[in-house]
Amino acid sequence: MSWHPRRLPSLGVVAFAAALCAVSPTWADDANATGTWQPAPYTLGQGLYFPGLGLRVGGYADVHLFDLDGSRTTSSLRDVSLFLTKDLGTRWQLFTEVATSRTVNVTGAEKEGGEAKVDVERLYADFHATPAVTLRLGKFLTPIGEWNLVHADPLTWTVSRPLSTSAAFARHATGAMAFGTTSVRGNDLDYWVFADDSKTLGIGEDADDAFTDYTGDRSPRNNFRHALGGRVLYHLAGDSLAVGASYVSYQLDAPRHDYQLTGIDFTWTTRYLELTGEAIYRTGASPLSSERGGFVEAGVPIAPRLYLIGRVERYHTSSPETTTVVRTEALNYRPIPGLVLKLEHRNGHGGDIVPGGWLASVSVLF
Repeated sequence: MSWHPRRLPSLGVVAFAAALCAVSPTWADDANATGTWQPAPYTLGQGLYFPGLGLRVGGYADVHLFDLDGSRTTSSLRDVSLFLTKDLGTRWQLFTEVATSRTVNVTGAEKEGGEAKVDVERLYADFHATPAVTLRLGKFLTPIGEWNLVHADPLTWTVSRPLSTSAAFARHATGAMAFGTTSVRGNDLDYWVFADDSKTLGIGEDADDAFTDYTGDRSPRNNFRHALGGRVLYHLAGDSLAVGASYVSYQLDAPRHDYQLTGIDFTWTTRYLELTGEAIYRTGASPLSSERGGFVEAGVPIAPRLYLIGRVERYHTSSPETTTVVRTEALNYRPIPGLVLKLEHRNGHGGDIVPGGWLASVSVLF
């Protein structure tokens, strides 16, 4: 296991130090004396909460098994993430997510250490300015589409991730963001507006692979140098339908080009169906900047806590220059809250970018 630090700006140091101070041993005697370390009743998937400290500890872990075309069958302790949330009064909140990935790999009958990395996945401070406005400073998930904001394995329908949610932009941003919810014509409108300066403020070892499905070092990296953009999400039909739009202007670290990206997304939920989709279109000065694509995904309950998932996606990449079409069928089983088992098969013309085959995972939100 190795930790590849990049640089911690003053904001990150202050936020992380404050979070550590919140649980430091120097407070422990007073806390134990007054009972503030007494946790609330624990429920799997909700984290361990200490009301007297305003502190919540949680996270998730997942184990993956995949048998993909052109590769040997491999299992992997893919991700282990720890969440710490600390309330400071009624208006400030600190949050950090520290993650390890690919801790242990087993290929065939051979066990190996994998290429484990420890990274600061997220680290930010929130200030609740008004009921409709929250200000965030630090490292956070880029608000483009729905998938990227709920990317953790226990919270998604499938093991694999659609290309349109990772191939054209950085999944993380470091800087400032304002977000919240307001009312427009009697319906809720969620909004996010952010400015990124990862070149100066980058926290941790960013490795935002364009292609996330087991392509390793063959995948291009999508790390921001700087970016400016946002997203809106409008709720309709009694909140059963949500329609979103995203826009961001940015420069990537490599290749160092300027890009503009627009995106749309939707979620339609009924008693017997959840239908979601996202699409993006990226342009830039270079002919190789253009990328476009999207997906449509349907989830249907077929038994108690068991869901059948189908997805069709199409994506045109600029490097390499190719069009990828992938069809995915999956089962998602949630025997108890916080525990998710998935089995997935995908096929199509994915090639090295999205190899076909079987994928499975067991994940737990704790």
